[in-house]
Amino acid sequence: MTTAARLATGETTGETTEGTTSFALGAYAARSCAVKTHNAFDRTIPLHIREVDDRLAELFEGGQQFEDAVIARMASVSRGRVIDLRLADDLPPRIQAGATAEAVASGADLIIGCLLPRDLDHHRSGRPDVLVRGEDRPDGRPGYHVVDIKHHKIHERKKPLAQPRPNSSVLLSSFSAPAPVHADEVPGFGFRLTSREADLLQLAHYQRMLGDLGWDAPGRPLAGLVGTDDWMPDVDGMITWMDLAEPLLRTFSRSDDSGWTARSALERYDHEHAFRVDVATIALRRSGGPHDPRPLVEPIVVAECSGCQWWDLCRSKLADDDVSLRIGKGSLDVREIATLRAHGISTVDQLAGVDLDELFVWYLPEVTHRAGAEDRLRQAARRARLITAGIEFERVTSGPIEVPGADVEIDFDIETTAEGTIYLWGFRTHRAGSTGGVYHPFVDFSDVDADAERRLAVRALTWLRSQADGPDSVRVYHYSGFETAALRRLADNYPDEPVFAWALEFAETSFCDLLALVKQHFFGVNGVGLKPVASAGAGFSWRDDDAGGLNSTRWFVDAVHAEAAEQRELAKERVLNYNEDDVIATAQVRAWLRAN
Repeated sequence: MTTAARLATGETTGETTEGTTSFALGAYAARSCAVKTHNAFDRTIPLHIREVDDRLAELFEGGQQFEDAVIARMASVSRGRVIDLRLADDLPPRIQAGATAEAVASGADLIIGCLLPRDLDHHRSGRPDVLVRGEDRPDGRPGYHVVDIKHHKIHERKKPLAQPRPNSSVLLSSFSAPAPVHADEVPGFGFRLTSREADLLQLAHYQRMLGDLGWDAPGRPLAGLVGTDDWMPDVDGMITWMDLAEPLLRTFSRSDDSGWTARSALERYDHEHAFRVDVATIALRRSGGPHDPRPLVEPIVVAECSGCQWWDLCRSKLADDDVSLRIGKGSLDVREIATLRAHGISTVDQLAGVDLDELFVWYLPEVTHRAGAEDRLRQAARRARLITAGIEFERVTSGPIEVPGADVEIDFDIETTAEGTIYLWGFRTHRAGSTGGVYHPFVDFSDVDADAERRLAVRALTWLRSQADGPDSVRVYHYSGFETAALRRLADNYPDEPVFAWALEFAETSFCDLLALVKQHFFGVNGVGLKPVASAGAGFSWRDDDAGGLNSTRWFVDAVHAEAAEQRELAKERVLNYNEDDVIATAQVRAWLRAN
């Protein structure tokens, strides 16, 4: 079985040429766990076909729908010539790659769904979402920039600076004039470097392929991303252009006095790609014999493990008390875990018993890629000690916990679609001294657009105002700043809607974020989110065994689009039960805090 076939059940990271040791890695390899690459190319490992998790399938489907919608918009507003190669997806790869080469040679302004010719010399294959024509190359041939579409936000707000710094603004172009030459520098926002570095590595993979093919536009290696950011609603779509040669990424450096240096996405990609080429090369040499080379990598639990086809195999190689397995909240990264393992520390028992001051002598010089590495390990060691002692929550203060009260206490939680649109406002009212509460949901089980979201919010907040305007004092409790951020967004987007402005003002004086209180008084092994605090702390249980934000998003889709009416009604009930349980859990946490 070829490696391409071995990877058909999961995220494709590579492929081999039948009968040879030539291979190519896809654009996700450098940004993904290197153990995936090893498992894909090591023929001594049996193929693991893992059933796709419904939650992940839903996310993938939503991402594909978003990508299709973005491409349709780009094509419809393009002022130039568009070539869509997606109709050739079922043709042999060599024909698809040939069609891409012809489209590039023709100088099309927008090329959609292209397959780049496989590069076995540099071990690369790739299928970028879009190619946008840029400046012509010195020989007169057209040059191109790659654009990739991501079903997540890629921007973060930045404070205005007197002196501009790297990543203190974003370079944006519109869908109607997508080329970087038409882009404008927009201050006040930057790229989410901490959480979206992987997107840059994927772009760098495509950029290297364009360069090797002689198809890249001259000048700065600019590559584009389209995310779900919508803070410029009057623009017909935003392409964010990133300079892949700009040193933005903090990385380990043994030669630098500080122990770290800023490298560009291209430099970071080159390192990661080269390492995975080495990993694949060693894996291909393994045949199950006594002289097989040892793998270059061993399993370490990371975020992508939960959806990986190889997870069962990797889990079987991990001890039950492995640090990367047991410490999920505040988890250490791959380099941090590998550094500990290299010095004989791999389990929570070992980490709990170590002398940190002695450990830091050899540990900190090896993890300088991480800001705050010392504090990160101290927190991990603290969690290890609590785990070994069987303690879920550690009180960090003493004395009674003051939770502000009122005659009427209202617990509040909202639910959103995968796109972030609010479709459910859940309130539960409780009178001081009573034992029960009343649930008040405001919900719209339809394809909620911006106007429907606004109308639903007006209904919900008008009801809340009627409670606040009564003779009794009222306080609203929520868990995290998500709800208040939603109020702020609505007030900013609809300044002429008086109830939104009222709600934002009311929140400043009469809302209480219980998460802030929990953080002030407790340290949690598994964090201090609502689920661990309400269950392990307050003793609350959700009615649905699969309760969770991702599942509720899927249930909402079923509630709106399931074929059978019975399925739709069941999904609606699950959504409402989940939201009601969330607000009951908030009330239980409030009672638990007052009892401590």
